[in-house]
Amino acid sequence: MSITQEYKNSLKMAEVEEILDLVIYRPIAFVFVKLIYRLPITPNQVTYGALVAGLISAFEFAQGTARGFAFGAMWYAIANVLDCGDGMLARLQKSGTPLGRIVDGIVDWVSSVAIFFGLGWGMSAYFQNPLYWLLAIAAGIVTGYHAMVFDKRQQEYISTVRGEKNFIERESEKVEAELNKSSNPVRRLFLSSYAWYMKVQEGRASRQAGNEQKEETSAAYQPELYREHNKDIMRWWTWLGPTTNRTLMMIAALLAHPEWFCWLILLPVNLYLMMMVARQKKIDERLEAAVRPARFRAESIAV
Repeated sequence: MSITQEYKNSLKMAEVEEILDLVIYRPIAFVFVKLIYRLPITPNQVTYGALVAGLISAFEFAQGTARGFAFGAMWYAIANVLDCGDGMLARLQKSGTPLGRIVDGIVDWVSSVAIFFGLGWGMSAYFQNPLYWLLAIAAGIVTGYHAMVFDKRQQEYISTVRGEKNFIERESEKVEAELNKSSNPVRRLFLSSYAWYMKVQEGRASRQAGNEQKEETSAAYQPELYREHNKDIMRWWTWLGPTTNRTLMMIAALLAHPEWFCWLILLPVNLYLMMMVARQKKIDERLEAAVRPARFRAESIAV
């Protein structure tokens, strides 16, 4: 297998990857993965490395100095490379598991909370104003929301284009299979918690669907038709991913103005999100119009 093909295999799907990941972080992560690929290093261990780098970044941000912000940005970049590397290693090794995704999600959450805590502490000291705590907290909440919205769009796109069950259904089946074969109490606790979370998400998705007709319409989407309508906008959605937000924070921190990142997230980036939601709604309506005749013919034949 060529290096190029191996790199492609390490990605989720080219059009759903964040642009900055594709041109900066994932190529670096791929080199790192190739160096450790044959060593007894697991994706989870790489994830723990990302956690350590993230906590060091938080500590540096909390120093409240230009030097601390710069070092915090550098450690955050390392954390992001490692965060890319764990998934790439799992895909190349074909060793990905629901438990691994749980660990990755927990590490991302802990690291993010610590970093925004450190950022708030550092900005309050740097600007001698405790109100910067509120600015950092608001930016952290909004950043987390952006990541959730992007993740939902990304997983929906991947599942539909591949003609697979939706992400929640597939994950639930994998978790159930691992629960049946696992006897480790700690492992079972994590898996059970994740299974409960998947059921909550599934119930929420069903409520959002609103009615059976909408679910039937979604099921009628042909992968190529769905991709044709959504490929371009999926690229635009990637700019709301976590890597973009992290990079904005790194740049602002290197310039010793981390507050610029917070205002960018709260104002123009939120405006961008609203524009994307409106644009996606129009695309969904066009896709629905394209699917409706085929569904009507299928219903007529069934009757």
